[in-house]
Amino acid sequence: MIDPIIAYLQDIALLLVSMPINWQEKFYVVYLLTFIGLAYLSYRLYYPSVKGGFPGFVFPREIYLHPSARIDYGIFLINVLISPWLLVGAGLQAWLSIELGQWLVTLNNNTAIFTGQWSPLTYAFFILGYTLTADFSVYLVHRFHHSSAIFWPLHSLHHSAEVMTPVTLFRKHPLWNIIARVMSMLLTGLFQGIFVFVFLGGPGIEILFGLNTIYVVYNFFGANLRHSHIWLSWGRPLSHVFISPAMHQIHHDPNRMRKNYGEIFALWDWAFGTLYIPRQRETFEIGLGEGKDNPHDTLAKAYYVPVVDLVVQLQNKLISVRKKLTSK
Repeated sequence: MIDPIIAYLQDIALLLVSMPINWQEKFYVVYLLTFIGLAYLSYRLYYPSVKGGFPGFVFPREIYLHPSARIDYGIFLINVLISPWLLVGAGLQAWLSIELGQWLVTLNNNTAIFTGQWSPLTYAFFILGYTLTADFSVYLVHRFHHSSAIFWPLHSLHHSAEVMTPVTLFRKHPLWNIIARVMSMLLTGLFQGIFVFVFLGGPGIEILFGLNTIYVVYNFFGANLRHSHIWLSWGRPLSHVFISPAMHQIHHDPNRMRKNYGEIFALWDWAFGTLYIPRQRETFEIGLGEGKDNPHDTLAKAYYVPVVDLVVQLQNKLISVRKKLTSK
């Protein structure tokens, strides 16, 4: 009994220690270096009068040692610890893409639209389409949680952060992570099934690195700045395509939470009317809003309060529906 537990903890410890040398992790050393480099660019552009020098600007003690930040660190560690148990729907994407692709081929007289080996251009379209689909799933899940009174409690944990550091990215309830994962697998599975039908044959093993290419570029160009106090904008033309760190910081302002839901691409916000592009450096608030107490001010509350609030909202909704039905 003890040996499996020890082995499991060793695996988790190895995962944490290896993050700085794993290019798929947000805390990969190269991404941390670009975080510091872009922070210095911001420092020179937007904060010429800040006292204390660059180190104090980029890593202020009052932010990184704030009680809210310490809760973020705890959530990050706990979620890493329980993550192997939350692989809900593992294999869903592959199953859905295979079944859908075969069904479409059968409907089309057992043939695809294009046959033959995938060309480099086919792979490029697949990588771009897959990334756009995965990013669209993020937009949908994010907007859904903001729009739904029932599911908002799960996401409100993320927005209850009172300061932001790169670790705030992981200030997410496990149930939110499950919903986001399932939605992403459903949409990417549908995309992959349709793509395989159009260009007969599945993507080879070499596609696995390619699928991460755009995310590597995204992480390289300041993904860790999104959850920080450091302002960096891409400018108006480029911000219609890509979400800048500044645009996501605006999303954390309690008065502008219904803007900039996207992760990588701004295209979805632009298309559906939720895009907000700042014209210049703006001040922004962090948290749930003035006068609202933080319901997640301890690590324990961060995990149980969202579930309790969700259940209460669900009960209220059921009572409301029942009243409507009985009044007819």
